[in-house]
Amino acid sequence: MTAVFGSAVRADTITLRDWADQSVLVHRVTKSVCLLFVGSSTSVHLDDVAESSARLMARTGTLGIMAAADLELAADVATLTRSARQIAAGDRHSVAVSLLLRTNPRLSSRYADKRIDAPTTVSAQLRPSYALVQDLRVMSQKFQRDLCLFLTDLAPEDAASVFSDDIDHFEHALAQLIEGDRAAGMAAAPNIHIKVTLGKVFAKWKTLKPILQTAASGDVLDPRDAQLASVLGDAMLANLDEVSARFEAL
Repeated sequence: MTAVFGSAVRADTITLRDWADQSVLVHRVTKSVCLLFVGSSTSVHLDDVAESSARLMARTGTLGIMAAADLELAADVATLTRSARQIAAGDRHSVAVSLLLRTNPRLSSRYADKRIDAPTTVSAQLRPSYALVQDLRVMSQKFQRDLCLFLTDLAPEDAASVFSDDIDHFEHALAQLIEGDRAAGMAAAPNIHIKVTLGKVFAKWKTLKPILQTAASGDVLDPRDAQLASVLGDAMLANLDEVSARFEAL
């Protein structure tokens, strides 16, 4: 344990990208576990639970969460990953599922809180756009989690309303990143590489959006659409990772 504290970085060096990376993994673990319930590409999602859980635990230590005395956050990450691994191993007991579903939103809300003041490696002028890129990275995985919860009847009562708001936010934010938003103090995509890659995200979004709207409207979702949404979400995340890296290189 001493080695973890000694090698950890200070809390005020944890960047916006770091927090977003953690939130991406939180949603990825949860959605992969959820997809196991509906029998979707079982071997793929079993592997993803194992890999994403390991990355999430490693990242929590590396980011210095414990050094920042944020023991509650460290405990929540341990609970999430332990529950995910139990379920993936075949323990579908309600306790493990309940712990997973309670812990995910707590960890997600931490990102929403921490992102406000977290430092970045980009200029102040680019921060609004860069912050939106991180939000979209997180939402690419959150959409997948929520879709699967609808399929398994595990979604909370207000899930449809929140989901609709998320759909609107994602589309509006993507337009802001591409075209700019003078009222919000945001410039258009700063170079052609970023603009083209955001265009790739938008092309995938046009296919993904109707699937999301079906779930938000309360209609029965085809499990195959949930699987397609998972593929699209992961592809969008890869594009947005590239956009994030290009902003950091400016």
